[in-house]
Amino acid sequence: MAEQNINKESSSSSFAEKYGKKKSTLSSSQLDPTEKQDSSSSNATKESNEQKKAIDPQKRALAQYIYLIRGVDAGRNAWYYVLVERLKVQLFLKALNDEVIHLEKYGKILYSAYGDEPPAQVTQAIKDEYGIS
Repeated sequence: MAEQNINKESSSSSFAEKYGKKKSTLSSSQLDPTEKQDSSSSNATKESNEQKKAIDPQKRALAQYIYLIRGVDAGRNAWYYVLVERLKVQLFLKALNDEVIHLEKYGKILYSAYGDEPPAQVTQAIKDEYGIS
C-alpha cells in the first residue's frame, strides 16, 4: 500500500497503553453455575499456560511502540497495526496530523486490512506475541 490517508481521529496512544492496563473483572455471578471450578486445578492450568507462552523479553519491550491506526486507503476504510521504530515515535505522532502518511517510513506494518476494526483474533495475536495483558 503506497499511501494511506489517515483520519484526524487516529489514536495517538500505543496499543499497549490502550489495552495493556485493562483488568478483567469477573464476579462469581458471571460464572456458569454448571461449571465446577477447583481452584488448585485452575491455578495449575493457568501456570502451565503461562509457561507455554513465554514471551520474548525484547518483544515485550517493543509492545509500547505498537499503534493501531485507522484511515482510508484507495477510498476504503482500513486499519493497520504498526510497530514504530523507537527513534521515530515523535515524528510518527506528528505525522498523524498530516492528511497522507507513509506508515512504512516509521516502522513495520505488522497487520493491515480493509475494514473499520481489526478482527478479535488479530488483536489477540498481537497481545499474545508481545505479552500485552
